[in-house]
Amino acid sequence: MYFLYADSSGHTKIRLGRHDSPYITVGVIVHEKDWRSIEGRISAIKNEMFPELDPCVWELHAYDIWNSKNFFDGRRMRMNRAKKLEIFSRIADLVCELEIAIVGVVMFKDRMTEMYRSPTVMNYSWMFVVERFEHFLVQKPAETNNGLLFIDASQKIPESDIKRAVRKVVKNGSSWQNIDHVIEYPIFVESHVHNLIQLADMIAYVMLKHYKGDSKFEELFELLKSKMYRAGGKLDGFGLKEFP
Repeated sequence: MYFLYADSSGHTKIRLGRHDSPYITVGVIVHEKDWRSIEGRISAIKNEMFPELDPCVWELHAYDIWNSKNFFDGRRMRMNRAKKLEIFSRIADLVCELEIAIVGVVMFKDRMTEMYRSPTVMNYSWMFVVERFEHFLVQKPAETNNGLLFIDASQKIPESDIKRAVRKVVKNGSSWQNIDHVIEYPIFVESHVHNLIQLADMIAYVMLKHYKGDSKFEELFELLKSKMYRAGGKLDGFGLKEFP
């Protein structure tokens, strides 16, 4: 079996007639035999970055790191911009070493018309994540190609809405494909105790900054692209889905 750990960056609200940043959802796919060792690798690098801190008491929360919020409040951590970029760079380098695949969905809200509403952003995001996961799974041997979603429980969107969106696409398929290998009941987990959710959070934030045109994240995004799922060497529409 494969696990997909998912998190999002940005918000789903559509502000018609205004330039708006995209909404990003990322899935980190790992095989069941690898998840424990990968969790350990992430803990180890957290310990290397802040050896005076227990890696279990702080999490890789990209927005907080970059904006010196909450645990990373400037009075507590006193990190400059270079140190913050170093954290993101260390994580990107680690991602390139791990036995994982990434799927990323980019919702361009400023391209949407009045026919779209905020629930559409959420529903389409999860439909595309499930589609990407399904396509990944069908390429794998039959004895291992079922998949289970683990989703960050701290998202602003109610769990019931995400569950409904996932179950709908798993049960009915999408306009483009049937969903036969993704288990329809996602599991919601707390990010502070799941390093792979934290990893998805960091990747989603790098993608968000890239699509907002922040040059400081361009090299990091290019590194992460090397781990995005490809089919026949093709990335667009497989490991990376942009809509509309």
